[in-house]
Amino acid sequence: MSANGARAFRRAMLAGIGAMIAMVGVTGCFDRSELEEQAFLVTMMIDQKKAQGPITVTARVAVPSKLSGSSGGSGGGGGGSSGADSGTPVVTASGRTLHEAIGLMNTGVERTINLSHIAGVIFGEHAARLGLLSYVRPLVRFREFRRTLYLFVADGSVGDVILKDKPVLETSVTRVIEDLHQTSERTGYAPSVQMHEFLGNLETPNEDPVLPILSYNKQVGSESQKSAGSPKHLKTDNVAGASPGTINRAGGNPVECVGTAVFRGDRMVGRLDGEETRYLQLLNGHSQRMVVILAAPLGPPGYLSLGVRYAEPAHIKVSVHQNPPTILISQSFETELLGDETAQSYVDNASKSTLEHALADYIAKREALVIHKVFVEMGADPFHFFAYARGQFPTYAAMSAYDWRKHLPDVKVTIKTEATLRRMGTQLSPPVDLDAQLAKGVESPPPKAKGSKDASQT
Repeated sequence: MSANGARAFRRAMLAGIGAMIAMVGVTGCFDRSELEEQAFLVTMMIDQKKAQGPITVTARVAVPSKLSGSSGGSGGGGGGSSGADSGTPVVTASGRTLHEAIGLMNTGVERTINLSHIAGVIFGEHAARLGLLSYVRPLVRFREFRRTLYLFVADGSVGDVILKDKPVLETSVTRVIEDLHQTSERTGYAPSVQMHEFLGNLETPNEDPVLPILSYNKQVGSESQKSAGSPKHLKTDNVAGASPGTINRAGGNPVECVGTAVFRGDRMVGRLDGEETRYLQLLNGHSQRMVVILAAPLGPPGYLSLGVRYAEPAHIKVSVHQNPPTILISQSFETELLGDETAQSYVDNASKSTLEHALADYIAKREALVIHKVFVEMGADPFHFFAYARGQFPTYAAMSAYDWRKHLPDVKVTIKTEATLRRMGTQLSPPVDLDAQLAKGVESPPPKAKGSKDASQT
């Protein structure tokens, strides 16, 4: 080998050894953290009574050895420790900042607090009305904090929500949060919002976010363990209603997820009850199906239960350059008759058309009331209607500069709704009491010919 070749070989060897040393330094375990040295928070609640005041952080810490038992909670509002209580003890601390409060919380927890497994963050209503960005900013910068977790607003005392939460079936608090998300999507009585969705609305011009409300139902919470779930606890003069914390029910978890906290920017400015929330989500496209309870438009008094879903996506047209701005909403629904308390048949075209018009009119009126409440009383747009006007601006800067919220109280909204009754269940005509009809002098139907089928059999 020549002298030049030998020098080149030595340089290559030294470079290789240096790279190997560097790799060993990079991949070393000097900052490792063993699993048994960490305390994983599963839920966290943040509240602040006044601006510049101390920030209170309450959290549930997972104790893995106590979460491995069978699924099942206390089964009612009457007390007793559920699996979630024993497997996730509660700790609280306050500080000048969020991180200081978490650090002080760690002085009473044996292991290092870790936020990577948090399933949900609950904000107190006081904090929500002050503005959530001051709490969200430090969290989203932290590498342990995931943007896919769910956000909530607590109604009333934050202690009622986190300390009196008694799941019926689940021992895992993380699973409880996921169940709330699935239940909200199924019933529509509360929105389901993840951190990245909340931030996306804040960072989009002229769009306002919403969050679901967690509340403590005193009626359920006052039940004794032995009588939990008994009908005697129900209020006889309260048939319907979906306001946070006041649903007329017995048994189950005293904490319920019903209603919507409406924000203008990052500040909470109002709330919608569960029924209003359903129409909010129907308008903003988050709910594609819902059950509507409608007073019977024909026949004896009673109620109809109708399954309603979009036949096609809603068509929304917004014109911001008119004075006042206008919004035209065109909706088309398919309907299924799920239940009927009356003896009225909707098989014939005239009755069917009457029901379709009554349902379409009912939905349009409820939507109009929700839009008026949010636009006029709250000055917010959680429906994201402004997104349909983006093409009317030449640049992004011009769109961002347009003050959509200033025009909301004067916006002219037109709702055109159509409903088509597609299905009537497995029996087209309702069951009747033939003896009662004969007693009233109603002529009985003629006997069927052998082998014929009536409408209910087709």
